[in-house]
Amino acid sequence: MKHKLQKIKEESQGLCADIVSDLYVSQKHLSQIGDEYHRVTELSGQAARIVDQIDMDFKIKTKLSKTDMLLLFLATSVQCARQYLLTNDKLRLTAHQGDLLMEHTVGALLPPTVDSILLQSVPYDAITTGPHISATGLSGTTHRYRTLGHDPVLGWIFGTANIMTNSLTKHDLETYQVHNMTIIRHYPMGVPGMFENVVGYTQKDPVLLAAAVARQAIHFGSDYFTKQGLPVPLIATVNNDLAKNMLTKWNVDMWAISRGAVLSALINQLIAAIHRLFYREDRDGSQKLYEIRTRKVLSYSNLLATGSNVIVTAITQDVRKLDVGGILVTLARIVSDYKFIHEIKKDFLKNELYDRIVGSEYDFMKGLI
Repeated sequence: MKHKLQKIKEESQGLCADIVSDLYVSQKHLSQIGDEYHRVTELSGQAARIVDQIDMDFKIKTKLSKTDMLLLFLATSVQCARQYLLTNDKLRLTAHQGDLLMEHTVGALLPPTVDSILLQSVPYDAITTGPHISATGLSGTTHRYRTLGHDPVLGWIFGTANIMTNSLTKHDLETYQVHNMTIIRHYPMGVPGMFENVVGYTQKDPVLLAAAVARQAIHFGSDYFTKQGLPVPLIATVNNDLAKNMLTKWNVDMWAISRGAVLSALINQLIAAIHRLFYREDRDGSQKLYEIRTRKVLSYSNLLATGSNVIVTAITQDVRKLDVGGILVTLARIVSDYKFIHEIKKDFLKNELYDRIVGSEYDFMKGLI
């Protein structure tokens, strides 16, 4: 009996020890949970301050360094040099040189029989009038912006139709019949009659449409680089006087715009490639944060170059100096870079908030061992 009582006593003591141990562990867990609760509650009450602090950290990590500033000034200088060395009136061909360029280019690629068809003069280049037509307003200096065949967008429709029907359509949709490069009369039924014939000719011989499209492309190519190039799309139909000034006074045409845009974008790519060479992960952090600095260099340099170009153009009142292509690239950069930086900043804020409030996975054995 005595041994049984002793055994029960020992078992009771062991059970009490386990209960005390469990109570201690539970108390520690509750204390840890309480501490974590108070920490998160305190952080939540300081949410605005934390967000501001994270925002400041983001600005510090994406702030331009001395190297970035040097590249910024280099990029701006190169963009400005491009604008003033290659104004809108530079690097132009004469109309004859443009025709020879396309003749040699296309003639080397096409069979002679097709060559003879595709290289004939387009009817919307006609300026001579017959005895029954007068005062068309077309001449060697005006036909580029007064005929829809020369419009870089509408020309694919009206220019092709003109070639198929030996006709000429002006910016006001007035359409003439052309014979041997002479304007002889108004086209029967005007634009509707012209397109009706286009449909009929295409149904009889689909190759004719393909040849007319090819001829239109060839003519665009021959006119593209000339002194009086191709007008900006749709401008002539909206404001013909503006189209006239852009071509004849300011040399703002498709060649000037596309050349400026391509060179500006090329310089941006070159500066971006140079900037990436200076990246070091241990110093600059993640590649995405470093790319923000790259984009800042490009955006700021484009803005500075464009701003100076606009100011110089306004002071000199010489619109030939206006870098329309570069302005378009600058606007595109502002939109794309803002969107990229906004997305990276949003992810940075989200990740930092998660790390500060949630933190790493909680270890309940911490402090118990």
